[in-house]
Amino acid sequence: MNKSNLFIIFSFTSFLIAGEISVSISENLVNDYLGLIGDHQIPKGKNNEQALWSINNPHVKFQEGSAEFFATVSYQKGKTNIKKSVTKNMYVEYNFDKNIIQLMIENPIVKMERKEGALGKIDISSLYQQGLKFQGPRPKAESFKLKTRKGRIKIDMNIEKSIIYFEQGVVRVAIELDYK
Repeated sequence: MNKSNLFIIFSFTSFLIAGEISVSISENLVNDYLGLIGDHQIPKGKNNEQALWSINNPHVKFQEGSAEFFATVSYQKGKTNIKKSVTKNMYVEYNFDKNIIQLMIENPIVKMERKEGALGKIDISSLYQQGLKFQGPRPKAESFKLKTRKGRIKIDMNIEKSIIYFEQGVVRVAIELDYK
């Protein structure tokens, strides 16, 4: 069987069967990144009345159908010391045009409160979200040309839809495509 016959068989089966291209982002990779960023101590407020915010042990957990961000947040101001374990849901945004996957922390504002009222708040996404951007699965070229014995042919990739999966230990962004 020669090369052009193999190509024709490959092309014909590509018309019949849609495929999937995906990018998988592991929980370990994200936790390695969060480990490199590490814990934070952030002074907030006026110089004579500053509060010290501490964010410790940031990490994520990917499970079937969901992803969560965990951290311990502390607030210190004068004699007030508050420590809170924070759990926030995460979601994925996939920008098809830019081909960028972004892991996002849902409701990233952490508030510290007492009976007297709110003492302060901090946005944890400003510390961690910037590095949670990844290249997406979309191919750079949407079509390509091949030389055959019958001349040049153009093959187009038809991208049907993008799908986001949360699985145990991994988040996967996939696109379904077929060739025309």
